[in-house]
Amino acid sequence: MVQKKHMHIGIIGMILFLSGEFLPLLNNHWTGVIVANIHQSVDLQDSGLLLVTSFIYIAAYFVVFFFIYFGSMLMAWAFSGQMGPLMFILLVLLGLSLFNQWHHDHFSYHSHFLALGMITFLQLYIPKQKYFYLILSIIIFLVLVSILWLQLIPALTVFGFGTDDLAASIKIVDNYFTDSSLFNTLATIFFAVFLIIAIIFTLLIHLVDKQKSTLKNYHLQEEELEETRTALVESKVYEEINMLVHDLKTPLVTLEGLLSLLHMKMHAQNITTMEAHFERMNQSAEKMKDMISEILHEDNKQPIPVNELLEYVTSHLGLNEQNVDLHINLEPDLPTIYVNKVRFSRAISNILENAVKSFAGKAGYIDIDVKRIDESILICIEDNGTGIKMTHLDDIWRTGFSTRQSSGIGLSFVKKVVENHQGTITVDSVKGSHTQMTISLPIHKEGETHVDDIADRR
Repeated sequence: MVQKKHMHIGIIGMILFLSGEFLPLLNNHWTGVIVANIHQSVDLQDSGLLLVTSFIYIAAYFVVFFFIYFGSMLMAWAFSGQMGPLMFILLVLLGLSLFNQWHHDHFSYHSHFLALGMITFLQLYIPKQKYFYLILSIIIFLVLVSILWLQLIPALTVFGFGTDDLAASIKIVDNYFTDSSLFNTLATIFFAVFLIIAIIFTLLIHLVDKQKSTLKNYHLQEEELEETRTALVESKVYEEINMLVHDLKTPLVTLEGLLSLLHMKMHAQNITTMEAHFERMNQSAEKMKDMISEILHEDNKQPIPVNELLEYVTSHLGLNEQNVDLHINLEPDLPTIYVNKVRFSRAISNILENAVKSFAGKAGYIDIDVKRIDESILICIEDNGTGIKMTHLDDIWRTGFSTRQSSGIGLSFVKKVVENHQGTITVDSVKGSHTQMTISLPIHKEGETHVDDIADRR
């Protein structure tokens, strides 16, 4: 594909190159027009007509030389894969030499050596990006027009500039009219103006590229700092939570031991009325131990029916005091999912708590729809709260981001938990209308052995 592109560029360059060589043959009237205008300006003693003739001379030779220069540039790119300066210079000199031999113009190469030097130098400051050759073509245009005006400065004739027949004729007539003062002044001004524009244009392109590179580096550094800050926040919060949960085990074990001792003493004294209470207290302690173990060992996952998971979530959510209408719609015969019950429940609870907060004390509804799609379980949680701004949809998963002066770790925790279960989570929200969170989880297959199970057994 790349070679084919190079070939097309090379063919276009060759067509332009040959067009520049044969253009005078296709349009041989322009030299006649210039010569006729020179004679008429002498007959009429009209220096204005001579100035117009100089513009025609500049335009005619510019088209020829631009085709040769630009065609050589494209061919150099096709041959070497880049704008090879040496290849470009050799092709231009070859084109100028052939043009001189075929059309007997007798123009000097001094100005073209200067033009090639300027173009080669200025292209070093052009960014090698998408519009490199378009920008370089503009520079070639400005430099060529500048150099062609250099040909018409009478004072530089002694240095070999402007020796072709038409340029020499224009300067002779100017010497006759104004003692060369007209073209010494105007041609020098035009030469300097176009050359300065070429230099300023190149400088501006170079500075814009530098600014873009600086901004790009700044954004990259900003992203790296944000990632580092996020990692620090996550690691700190995670470490503190794990330390807190780990420390909870000590008083829990003590409580469990004391409950067991009291139960034995009361059983020895045949006090049966309190046994049911002690049994419930002991079950609660066991449940807390299981919860702590699942939090400390987040990779500890077990198969669980979806309805059981949602019952566990809603039983701990406490919506009775909230003005919230909760609907749970489960597709019949849903297969089990494979999750860390405590952590995944906490993730769903975070989503539900955010929905409740979005009502700001007003009445609202939350719909939880669960269905099977192929080999996945989709859990869709929708509320009619205040919604999320479109500009914030990508930021809500970032640790530390919040619009309610909170810690900003809720949804980042949700995303981390879901992805830890090989799932995905997406959000669809319209400000002032609704928010829908969709969690997709793989279905647990009977008899399937998971990496987590193997790690736990080890």
